[in-house]
Formats: sequence, structure tokens, C-alpha cells
Amino acid sequence: MAALIFGLIASLAAVLSILFAARQTRELARQTKINNGISAASAVHNSLDRLHSIDSMLFENPQYIPYFYSGSPLPHAGAERLQVLILAEMLADSLDYGLLIKSLAPETDNYDCWDEYVEGMLENAPAIRFVVSRHPTWWPSLTEHFPDITP
Repeated sequence: MAALIFGLIASLAAVLSILFAARQTRELARQTKINNGISAASAVHNSLDRLHSIDSMLFENPQYIPYFYSGSPLPHAGAERLQVLILAEMLADSLDYGLLIKSLAPETDNYDCWDEYVEGMLENAPAIRFVVSRHPTWWPSLTEHFPDITP
């Protein structure tokens, strides 16, 4: 009789233990989903912050805006060409980073506007196309948006 009672208590303890472990696992999954969402939001914010810093430079130097938003060709020589190329590399870094984050973080699925933004930048900024075509391995995520460039 004592063995039967002990067996029932042990079985009940095992069932309660399994139920508690299941509850903990469910809570861990919920917390992980929240943390992944926060990490994705932080990464998106970081990519936008990078763009905003470059936009600040363009705001302070509006003569360079047409090279990135209006399809103006690269200047042929001189300091202006160098400055446009440096800004193009910085923008390529930012665009590549945004694409990388989007590909790594499943929580950024609703961030499809980034692809559209990249396509628009590539269409309107020959300077970015130029720097990426010269060094496609420097911007692997961005290079995937160029059908005519192979690393």
C-alpha cells in the first residue's frame, strides 16, 4: 500500500514537473521572440541612423544632392569628384548594412521598403553604381541588386 501511494506521489510529481517545464519553455519562447523583435528594431534604427548622418552631410553640402537623388553623372575630376565618391562609398556602406540586417533578422519582414529604397538609390545615383561596380566584394548584399556585376 505504501508503495502504491509513493508511486502515485512520484507520478504526480513527474507530471507537475513536466507541466512546469512546458510553461517555462513557452515563456522562454515568448521572451526570445520579444528580444529578437527589439534587436531587429535596434538594427533597423542603426541603419536609418547611418543614412541620416549622410543626409546631414548632404544637407550641409546641397551641391552634392543631384549626384544621389537626380541621376547626375559623376564629376570628371578634382576635389568634387573625390567628395562625391567618398559620399557614394558611405551610402553604399549604409545600403549594404540595411540589406544585410534585413536578410539576417526575420523580424524585419515588414521592412520591404528598404529594398525599394535601395533600388531607387541605385537607379538615381550613378556614383553609387560606380563605386560598387569597382569593388563588388566590398558590398556583397548590395552587389546582389546589380544583375550586371559579378564579384
